[in-house]
Amino acid sequence: MAWGHSPSFWTVPYSPVLYVTVQNVEGYTTMDWLLDRLLPDPDFRTRYTRRVDASPEAVWRALLGVRADDLPLTGVLMRIRTGGRRRPASGSFVANAAVPELGRTEGREIVLGRVARFWKPRPVPGPPATATADGFAAFSEPGWAKAALAFQIIPADGRTLLVADTRVTATDPRSRRIFSLYWSLIRLGGAGLIRVELLAAVARIAERG
Repeated sequence: MAWGHSPSFWTVPYSPVLYVTVQNVEGYTTMDWLLDRLLPDPDFRTRYTRRVDASPEAVWRALLGVRADDLPLTGVLMRIRTGGRRRPASGSFVANAAVPELGRTEGREIVLGRVARFWKPRPVPGPPATATADGFAAFSEPGWAKAALAFQIIPADGRTLLVADTRVTATDPRSRRIFSLYWSLIRLGGAGLIRVELLAAVARIAERG
């Protein structure tokens, strides 16, 4: 299999060597992903990918072990977004994320997500029940957006493809229109840069062994 580069509207390859699309990875679309069950038909989506010259097991360990100190740009962007109110927690970036973990398949996928009014200067969190996978999936009250980020690990040609798949579904047409303005500002700006930095840090740690 050749590492292909035919981007769609939701796949973001940044380098002809490091970032690739997942359409060309055999079996990807038939894999059973937790994210597909939580947000199967999103209104908004980006998917960032990076090839890692390490085993899936090493990439999984690196994903869970990457620390805030490994992500300096992410720290700056988070302080800007929160007006300096919040900094990345010390320790594992994924384990200490401000977003609840909705589920994981050990060694293959971890999904973080929450319901909120993200477009507010201080995002308004959704009901506490939405912090679980079942509550998140079932929630449909108008006036909100449901956002989830999955990190997926795919063996491919003796290497590993690391994927950051972000999906958002609004719960009513008005919220969809409002969120679309917010999305246009963040998807290739701060949010995109955070994902690129995180994938690069995981790759660096995994390849270093």
